[in-house]
Amino acid sequence: MTSSERQKLILAKLQAAGNLQVVDLAENFQVSKMTIHRDLVLLEEKGFLKRIHGGAVQSADSRQNAGDVTSFPESRQGECLICTRPSTQHLLYTLTGKKGEQRQACCAHCGISAHILFGDNIMMALTADYLTGKLHAAQNSFFLLGSVAAPCCHPSVLTFEDEQMARRFQTGFGGKVGRLNEAIMFLRETMMLNPEQDGCPHCAEVLRQNQ
Repeated sequence: MTSSERQKLILAKLQAAGNLQVVDLAENFQVSKMTIHRDLVLLEEKGFLKRIHGGAVQSADSRQNAGDVTSFPESRQGECLICTRPSTQHLLYTLTGKKGEQRQACCAHCGISAHILFGDNIMMALTADYLTGKLHAAQNSFFLLGSVAAPCCHPSVLTFEDEQMARRFQTGFGGKVGRLNEAIMFLRETMMLNPEQDGCPHCAEVLRQNQ
């Protein structure tokens, strides 16, 4: 599991529980307490949480902005909201907040990560068909999950407007086909249950550069 993926899960846990303990996180992710401390420092600098002795709680700003699009972090035009990788049309995943603020993800993997992180803050999501690049509503998309075709972040998540095309691609590249809720569950469970697997190398490099 990369630092980026671990931090996504830390935020998801914090949103659910309201507070976290360093020792519990270290045991859960099978990393050192120092590693968790570094994660919390980075997340605090981005305004996602407030560190306390032995752990972290939701920050005043994050509580105040709960359910508000302002909880989306700022991102530069053409950069992924999650990993800052440049976006390309045939992988593009766009998200619109409750006040109309738009963000982009470089691929469906990072788009689903945004759903996990920001939940109800997302009013609408569009994803590009992997073969045609045509944008369509994410809730109507067919997601190919965990195939060996991985043009961007890992684990692979590809989107198709047409179910038949998704299943044809599945025949050649493996994985399983699901809808949006299944894609969210797949990515959450994969990052939780397979901490030894490599995640997105670009995300990991971005985190190393920022540490």
